[in-house]
Amino acid sequence: GNLVVIWIILAHKRMRTVTNYFLVNLAFSDASMAAFNTLINFIYALHSEWYFGEAYCRFHNFFPITAVFASIYSMTAIAVDRYMAIIDPLKPRLSATATKVVIGSIWILAFLLAFPQCLYSITKVMPGRTLCYVAWPGGPK
Repeated sequence: GNLVVIWIILAHKRMRTVTNYFLVNLAFSDASMAAFNTLINFIYALHSEWYFGEAYCRFHNFFPITAVFASIYSMTAIAVDRYMAIIDPLKPRLSATATKVVIGSIWILAFLLAFPQCLYSITKVMPGRTLCYVAWPGGPK
């Protein structure tokens, strides 16, 4: 569904509105989370063993948080855009450049807020299995 939304909006020029660009951003964040994490989560849950190395462990813990933040902030941007359209319908909408700046800001903020997940993610080799988890400072090791 998300890829269809992205394709329809980007393939048809008349669909390229401010709100729809925020919808593309929302669909992208949701689709990328599904693409990068669903299968890995299934395998990890099924086997209770981390097979994918420390680098992907960091990404695996970091990216879903990033995508959730990007989704939330995209929905917030849609709500603000709709609110402004209702409250002041004669006021000009965001330009394409301003919309891209907002979307870029959404992702920068999402990356910054999720970065601690990446920073503190580790793999730990234990007898019989390897784990991937976030080892917060001051928490259990």
